[in-house]
Parts: sequence; structure tokens; C-alpha cells
Amino acid sequence: MFARLRGADLVGACLQRADLRQSDLSDVNFSGADLRGTDLRFAELARADFSVAILKGVKFRGANLNGANLRRAQLWQADLQYASVRGVSLAGAELMGAQLGGVDLTETKLCGADLGGADLRKANLCGTDFRRANLRGASLEGAIVDHDTNFAGTKADPTVFSGVDLDFLRAAYLPPCLRASRAL
Repeated sequence: MFARLRGADLVGACLQRADLRQSDLSDVNFSGADLRGTDLRFAELARADFSVAILKGVKFRGANLNGANLRRAQLWQADLQYASVRGVSLAGAELMGAQLGGVDLTETKLCGADLGGADLRKANLCGTDFRRANLRGASLEGAIVDHDTNFAGTKADPTVFSGVDLDFLRAAYLPPCLRASRAL
């Protein structure tokens, strides 16, 4: 299905398992909506508001989510592979088991997000803010980080960061599990 709903107000809507592939949903307000199992592959979702939405198992593969608001959204097992998520707020979001491999998360806010078991392999994490996020069981192998990527206060085991070049990360932005080893 291809829909053009640019700027629509769908607050609290129930769109479970809808087929919205390749749709133009820019600037749509989905806050509090239930989109469980919805197919949004390759959709245009720039600046859409998904705050507090239920997005469990949603397929965002290849979608443009640049500038979207996903604060406190439930994205369990969501597929965001190869989506563009630049400058998005995912603060407090639940991304357990989410597929974020190859995702462009440049300057994204993931403060307090739960990324337990999430796949972030080969993701672009330049300037991404992970403060106080849960990364236990996540995979970051091959992810790209820069001096503005912030892992301060994250909950994770050191193995989560294997295969990630953290050499030029600011000391204050290191995850607590790696601060002691950097001090040596």
C-alpha cells in the first residue's frame, strides 16, 4: 500500500499490522498510536511523532526517520536496518532486541533507552548520546563512533564494546565498564 498522509493527526490510532510500505507519512502525529507489526519499509517518516507509541515488531527497514520523535516508544524486536535515524530522539525508548545493524544514528538521543540485546553492528554512532542507556547483551561490533559519542553512565559489559575503536573517545564519555582499563 502506498499512502500520502503527510501531516495527518493519528494520535492514539490503532494501525496494527497495517501495510504502509513506501508511504509518505512525514510530519504525521502517531503519538500514543498502536502500530504493532506494521510494515513501514522505505516509508518517508521525517519529523513524524511516535512518542509513547507501541511499535513492537514494526518494520522500518530503509525508512527515513530523520528528525522523528520516538521518545519512550516501545520498539521491541523492531527492524530498523538501513533506516536513517539522524537527529532522532529515542530517549527512554524500549529497543530490546531491535535490529539496528547499519543504521545511521548520527546525533541521535538514546539517553535512558533500553537497548538490551539490540543489534547495532556497523551502525554509525557519531555524536550519539547513550547516557544512562542499557546496552547489556547488545552488539556494537564494527560500529562507528567519534569523540562526541557519549557512553557515560551506560549499563554494559566490556564485551559489548569489542570490535569498536574507542581510542579517540573522550575519557568522560567512556562507559563505566571501561573507565578503569583506560586509566591504566
